[in-house]
Parts: sequence; C-alpha cells; structure tokens
Amino acid sequence: MSISSHSTAPAPASESAEEAAETRSGLVRTLTTILLNVSVLTALLVYFGWVRSDRMAAELGIDESILQMSVEDYLLRSVRSVFVPVLFVGLAALAWVGFDRWWTGRRARDVHDPIATWFARWMWAIALGVIVGGLLLGYIGLAWTFIAGPLIAAGGLLLIAYGFRLRASLPGAVAVSSTTEAVFRGATALLVAVGVFYSAHNYAIVEGTSLAADYERVVATLPGVEVDSAHPLDLTAPGVVALCRSEGEDTRYRYTGLRLLDRTGGNYWLVSDGWTREYGAVMALPTNGDGTRFTFVRDMDGQRDSGTFAPCDSGTPATGSVE
Repeated sequence: MSISSHSTAPAPASESAEEAAETRSGLVRTLTTILLNVSVLTALLVYFGWVRSDRMAAELGIDESILQMSVEDYLLRSVRSVFVPVLFVGLAALAWVGFDRWWTGRRARDVHDPIATWFARWMWAIALGVIVGGLLLGYIGLAWTFIAGPLIAAGGLLLIAYGFRLRASLPGAVAVSSTTEAVFRGATALLVAVGVFYSAHNYAIVEGTSLAADYERVVATLPGVEVDSAHPLDLTAPGVVALCRSEGEDTRYRYTGLRLLDRTGGNYWLVSDGWTREYGAVMALPTNGDGTRFTFVRDMDGQRDSGTFAPCDSGTPATGSVE
C-alpha cells in the first residue's frame, strides 16, 4: 500500500502543469489559426483598404466606386490600417509576458504570497473594468479613443481568460470541464478577433478622414501634371490654365495647373492647384488617350516655361483659363 500511494502522489501535480500549459497555448493557437488564414487575411486587408479609400473619396466629394480600384490598390492602402493595431497588440503581449513572469515568480517563492493571491482573486474584476473602459472610450469622440477603444476592450477579454486561469490556481478552486474550457477559449478568441478588426476598421476611417482634411494644405506638394492634347479637353477648374499652339491648320492644347490625385482603373485622376473643400473638381483622363501626352513636373521655384504655347483666344475651342 505504501508503494502504491507513493507512486501515484505526483500525478495530480503533473496533470495540473500540463493543463496550465494547454490553457496558456490554446488561446494563442486559436487566434493564430484565425489570423494566419490567407484567404481571411487577404479579404480583411482588401476591406480595410476599401474603407480608407471610401472615406477619403467621400470627404473629397466623389464616390469611391468611380475610381475603379483593383484588389492590389486596396491591399497597398490597407497596410497602415493593419500595422498600427497589430503593433499595439504585440506590445501588449510583451507586457503580459512580463506580468506573468512576475506573478509566477512570486508564487514560486511563496504560494501564499498576499499580492499574488490578490491578483489571482481579482484579475477578473480588473479585466471587466478594462472592457468597460474600452467601450466607453469609443464615445469620447477623439481619433485615438475611436481607434483604441475596441483594442482595449479586446485586451480586457484576454485578461478575463488569464484571470480565470489565475483563479484556478487558488486553493479550493472548482475545476471546469474540458468542453467548457474549449468553448470559453474559442468564444474569447472570436471576440478578441472582432475587437482587433474594429480597431483596424476605425483606424482606416480616421486615416481616410485625416488625409482628406489635410488635402487642401498638401495639394501644392502633389506631382504637377501638364496635359498636351490634339483635341480640346475643356478642363475647367480653379487654377487650370488652357494654352494653345497652332500647327498649320491644327491646334495643339496644353493644360497646366493640374495635380495628380491617383492612378487607378486605367485613368489619371487630377485635381487643380485651386482645389478647396468648398469647391474642388476631380477630373479623369485615360492614361492611353489618343493624342494625349502627360508631363509630370516638379517646379519648386516657379520656373515653368510654356514654350511656344500661349493663352488660348476666346475664339478657339479651348475655353481659356479659369481663375
């Protein structure tokens, strides 16, 4: 009897260690499975790129659909929307590792350590406070709170899962079934993924709005464009100047005072030097238009030379400049 009792005594401790390791790694595996699914990840990146482009286009006074962006365009515009939330997730994970090492060290030195016991007993309450705080942040109205709110609430959900694990280490704690534990981990992972998704979604909205809000200030820094055409294009917007040059019986037209907004859907999207939020026109010209040539100009000191072109007369097909 004494041999049997001695051989079976270590089993509960071994099983407890294995269960703790499984609890720590299970949630990470679930999250990794969701986030590293290529199809899901690509769809999310395209969506965030669309949100950013749609918000910016709306603020500029156009509909995003007319830009005819491709999947690649959306992907390139979604990088920052995903990078920033993921960066903060990584920093929060490192902070959690540090806390877990601290807590584990205190428990290893003294299983009855009052501070470690207090955190094990009340971590769930701290986590609830973090969740409520994250939800309330979204209603403050600031850009950073709009972005951080869902991310903080998602962190609170992870703290609840961590708090339950700490509480299970207390004497007299009631164990839960493996099925309940699996359902709990899966639900937590799903809700955390939703929180990270909404944080990235909100960042895309803020970024698109910010780009549009600053657009009037940065128009002058965009690449300058001169459009030469064998036919009148009637590009009329504040700041656009129409120039003409006779070539025998034909007339060549040049339009200056234009800036490149984007190149998508086989078109150059142009705005004028005089673009404002009160009145601003967005013009589309095919990149391979017949008889049309685009010259991209960097003129920091106003050294532009119109050459043999002169302002169009009122009798020519071109309508002249619009100031």
